[in-house]
Amino acid sequence: MSFEGVSDELDHPGGETDSVTLTSPTTLPEKYQSSSSSHHKEEALEATSSQSSDASSVCENSMTSDSSDTRWIGKGFPVQDKYKNRPQAATPVGSHSLEYRMNHKKRGLALIVVYEIFGGSGPLRRECAQSDVKTTVRAFQHLGFETKEHWNLKGQDLKRVLKEVAATDHSQNDALAVIFMSHGGLNEKNNREYICVYDGTVDTSVLWKNFTAEKCPTLAGKPKMFFIQACRGESTDKGIQLNKQKGLRVSTDSFDLREKEDYVIPIHADMLMMWASYPGMFAFKSKNFGVKGSVFIHFLCQVLLENSLHDDLATLLLRVTREVAIKYESYVPGNSIWHSNKQIPYTVSTLMRKVYFFERNKFIV
Repeated sequence: MSFEGVSDELDHPGGETDSVTLTSPTTLPEKYQSSSSSHHKEEALEATSSQSSDASSVCENSMTSDSSDTRWIGKGFPVQDKYKNRPQAATPVGSHSLEYRMNHKKRGLALIVVYEIFGGSGPLRRECAQSDVKTTVRAFQHLGFETKEHWNLKGQDLKRVLKEVAATDHSQNDALAVIFMSHGGLNEKNNREYICVYDGTVDTSVLWKNFTAEKCPTLAGKPKMFFIQACRGESTDKGIQLNKQKGLRVSTDSFDLREKEDYVIPIHADMLMMWASYPGMFAFKSKNFGVKGSVFIHFLCQVLLENSLHDDLATLLLRVTREVAIKYESYVPGNSIWHSNKQIPYTVSTLMRKVYFFERNKFIV
């Protein structure tokens, strides 16, 4: 791809400046999906309910001890101090629901943490910060979130802010979004990713570790989304030429049992982390292709603004991934390593249901 343009940049401290698959719960057996009789519908409900019943309802006398792939038996430490003393949280949705409840009094908080400058001999200024924040605020307010910005925090201040947000009562909120923008990289000594703060670096995991279900019970069973604009290393991706492209079809399943029984979920459930780039790779900034800042933030916000009233979150993020991967190619003609590189966002998800940012009965999907 050759054209006249402005050289792109990296969100990496060493630079000059700077697939989502959501697993659907158990669906009806095929023989019930094609049946229209009420008798078959009742049988379908009973069959599905019995297949996914709570583990506590199984007779323990008929059970055998589970095992794991740890090196030796007994290794491992429970999250809770007392055996079977599980933390308690109110359930916002039935165990078999295919969708998160998104009709609380408030949509929730979109916490925007952005770095433009760094102290001492830290990374150079991120000139795109102002533009990125403006775009992000617009997109997440469009989704109904209350946006709150924090600029150029020191490491301890970042940790304090995240703990304060986790300690806040979110019981009347649908969800939480955290959008982080800075430099980042990979520590080759311990192979752990880091993000840059005003006075140094911190492990990327600080962004979400306070929001697990036992630490933030008022967000238990609700989607918690983390979007991270930062480099993840110093590798580059020159891409591969595809001579024949194939379309991608997305299907959905709208069946919902909507039970109201108590049930147990893993403490790390209902979280989504989406990075600007693949592990170990650069994340670019650009003034080409209509982009005015971070490439990932540009396409993320564009998709949210244009398609959030028509698609669920999984489909939206698939579109973001596809847009970045296909439409963008770095333009740094003075540097053969950085020039003509591709970028693809990377998503890790423990979401158990679909996320819709609109009331589905009011729109045609």
